[in-house]
Amino acid sequence: MSFASSLFPRAPRTYRPVMGLVGLLLAGLLSVTVRAAEPTEAEARQLVESTAEAVIAEIRDNQAAVEADPQALLEIVDRLLLPHVDSERMTRLVLGRYYRQATAAQRAEFKQEFQRLLVRTYAGPLSELGNQEIEIVDTKPGGADDELVVESEVSGGDLGTVPVAYRMAPVDGEWKSYDVVVDGISLVNNYRGSFAQKIQRDGIDGLIRTLREQNEDGRG
Repeated sequence: MSFASSLFPRAPRTYRPVMGLVGLLLAGLLSVTVRAAEPTEAEARQLVESTAEAVIAEIRDNQAAVEADPQALLEIVDRLLLPHVDSERMTRLVLGRYYRQATAAQRAEFKQEFQRLLVRTYAGPLSELGNQEIEIVDTKPGGADDELVVESEVSGGDLGTVPVAYRMAPVDGEWKSYDVVVDGISLVNNYRGSFAQKIQRDGIDGLIRTLREQNEDGRG
């Protein structure tokens, strides 16, 4: 088993499509933004729903191209998702206490390789999206004063109904999502534990090097 595949347990196949969707959400790759000059919960709810539906529709409309060429999926990510990434908060949370030990250069390199890891890890499951639906069911305050949690349910096909919560915070006048909680489990927290073990063994540079090697091999 590769290091990348051991970072997060493989979900049962029936959960692969929803894991693909939320896996990219974790990295902010499916981040949702809304102008926050006077932010409202209704705006956040609407943006989460409309953005998720737009990505699902994009994949559905280009299913053949996505299945034939992984690059087609990466182009969708680049065009629709990457412009709205809260990379700084994501990196800080995933590295945890090691964030303060990392240099600016290490943080930047880790951020880049971690995003690549997520895209490659979940590219297969994400390509299976198309028949899923998302329903926003509630919003509530987050753990910090500036955070908001948008709760939803994802359903479709054999998935049943899976609760998915989006953790959001304002950045430069916009709301952005930076973590996803699937059925009560935070994906950021799962990666943070695995990365901490790697850093304890090989240091921050060792983690970055392993991520880069996995990404270059195409096994992430």
